[in-house]
Amino acid sequence: MNKLLTGACALVGASLSFNASALNILLTNDDGCRAPGIDAMYRALSAAGHQVTLVGPQHDSSGIGAASVVIPGQAMAVTELAPNKYCVGPPPGYQPPAGKTAAIGTPVDAVNVGLDVLLKDQRPDLVVSGSNFGENVGPLTQMSGTLNAAVRAMIKGVPAVAVSTAVDLDLIMRDQQAGYRKTLDAMDDTAQFATRVIAQAIAAGKHSKGKLNVLGLPGTSGFNINYPALAAAQVKALRYAPIGTWDRVNFTAQRDADGTVRANLMAPPAPSAAEQHSDAYLLWKGHAVITVIDSNLTAPAAVQAQARQFLQGIKP
Repeated sequence: MNKLLTGACALVGASLSFNASALNILLTNDDGCRAPGIDAMYRALSAAGHQVTLVGPQHDSSGIGAASVVIPGQAMAVTELAPNKYCVGPPPGYQPPAGKTAAIGTPVDAVNVGLDVLLKDQRPDLVVSGSNFGENVGPLTQMSGTLNAAVRAMIKGVPAVAVSTAVDLDLIMRDQQAGYRKTLDAMDDTAQFATRVIAQAIAAGKHSKGKLNVLGLPGTSGFNINYPALAAAQVKALRYAPIGTWDRVNFTAQRDADGTVRANLMAPPAPSAAEQHSDAYLLWKGHAVITVIDSNLTAPAAVQAQARQFLQGIKP
């Protein structure tokens, strides 16, 4: 391991304009195959020289987590948007069985279709999921289709990167349209940043002499990247942080006076000293944040430290 760390340290300060060898990348998301975030990632990864195949859900599947088809033999519709771009959804006229809630065309379904059908004979080197509209940090990671698409890829043996662009919650509460626009405006910068992270990680992987994956990490580990809804010049230094338990986006169930139960946002508690070092708090403070994840969503501390070494010098 010391030799691997030494090789990684040699990359400290390396330029992010590094021309990486092209990878075969499966690109997915949970916002839908036509969403602006996945389009920004497709353009950024393609411009960097990678071979990208986009396979996303037919419809917006935000918050659907790891849901997928669970009925053997269930048909799925796979439609081609354009060369190397596909949408996965329910077949025409589909109705779920009586008394059953069924999910078809989820982010996990898209990954399964991409790996098991469309790229079966051209196994991708990497799966990228995003960029998502809205951060995926803290408790949100559990419900995130973006994160769970990446986890599904890892379970199937392919390293993955999840990418998300945060929302300015305070602005959205005051002016929804302005808040949405602020996140959309940051998606190109998010995609460019994620592409640079992947390039530098690839460099670390090449120095591992086959002992690590294409991202320079053990097994199928990868990254959860969250970028603030800010102009690039306003983004603070990159931070590495674990998935925490605190977040400003907190959904709660509430009952109205008329008996209607609604899902609403509640004000977050004050973060503890430990939570101020976690992903959600640092993102809220304007930092770009990377968490090293595995199929259990967070990697061991030693792996976190290893990634921190070879990604030093990255600037948002």
